[in-house]
Amino acid sequence: MPRIRAASIEEHKTLTRHDILEAAAALFRAQGYNETSLGDIASHVGIGRTTLYEYFADKEAILIALVQQELPGLMEELVAGLPEAATSRERLRELVTRGLAFVSDESKLGAMLMKELPNISKEAQHQVRRAHFGLADAVVRVCEEGTASGEFRDVDPGIAGQMVYGLMMAASQGLMRSPQARQHHEAMTETMLTIVFDGLAAG
Repeated sequence: MPRIRAASIEEHKTLTRHDILEAAAALFRAQGYNETSLGDIASHVGIGRTTLYEYFADKEAILIALVQQELPGLMEELVAGLPEAATSRERLRELVTRGLAFVSDESKLGAMLMKELPNISKEAQHQVRRAHFGLADAVVRVCEEGTASGEFRDVDPGIAGQMVYGLMMAASQGLMRSPQARQHHEAMTETMLTIVFDGLAAG
């Protein structure tokens, strides 16, 4: 029988689940999602694979749990502290710049999780995208403010914000697929912003 290392079985399970997620995050970051096996994770934690299955059905379930645990907080950090006195254009520029810089930083767990999108099921992809809703909402909100103030064109700000967010996600995928693109993320950011603002600027 495995050693209980907490005051109760429930606390022991909470600690073990935390250790599994910590080990998976470290291994995914170090060697990639596809290259990491459940056996690697179990060994890293010091448990058997049978025990690991008591917590997660498969590796994708671990990835989804990491997404749900990590990404919402990271998205909150991305949108926090936007200068209130700045124009809508300046605030939108800051959001786009922060978002693309984030996915270009391979040391970030969130960037690693996003990079695995093409390798996981549609349901898991949906969970990853749900974790980005905070960023999407912030982009839409800035577009709404810019439209209301007359700074942006008189178009549906909800649709405009979703389109800007979609461009950010497309640019993010390009940055994550190519090491060379990551080296030039500032140029990609400026190109995207030129496209966005030429389309949004009030006449």
